Amino acid sequence: RSLVPAGGLATPIDRGDVCVNIDKDYFAGKPSPTTLDDLIKPQYRGLTVVQNPTTSSPGLAFLLATIAAKGEDGWQAWWQQLTDNDAKIVDGWEAAYYGQFSGGSGEGQRPIVVSYASSPAAEVVFADPKPATAPTAALLDTCFQQVEYAALLDGAEHPDAGRALIDFMLERRFQEDI
Repeated sequence: RSLVPAGGLATPIDRGDVCVNIDKDYFAGKPSPTTLDDLIKPQYRGLTVVQNPTTSSPGLAFLLATIAAKGEDGWQAWWQQLTDNDAKIVDGWEAAYYGQFSGGSGEGQRPIVVSYASSPAAEVVFADPKPATAPTAALLDTCFQQVEYAALLDGAEHPDAGRALIDFMLERRFQEDI
């Protein structure tokens, strides 16, 4: 029997913390941001890249983090201040992390990026050669927990295969690996 819920519901597959990450080399010897409010300060002008919340799940999690932190009456003003501080908004995580971010395996010019709490560890695990310490750091006071879902779309060409894939993602081994 499939674990995929009936009635158009999505299935939670995993969760993770979306956080502001920094390039530790860039901030060596100078103060790095530690909070969301730091990102709108003049000394961090033009240093931040975030994802568009309409095209990126980390971008949406970051938007929700700002709503949680600033409230329904303050989040829009905070975003205006962020964009006034020359933050760059790109469509997706890869464009932000690999294209705009200067830390780790990124090749960009901006030392502040929205990414995951696990990104610094991934910079060590997937590097060759492996560095002794992560070249990036997650700012833990900026994190917001994101839940990712999978769903079978109405009219899918192969609904049985879709259900089987979601069931596979819910199996113990897959969940332990993820």
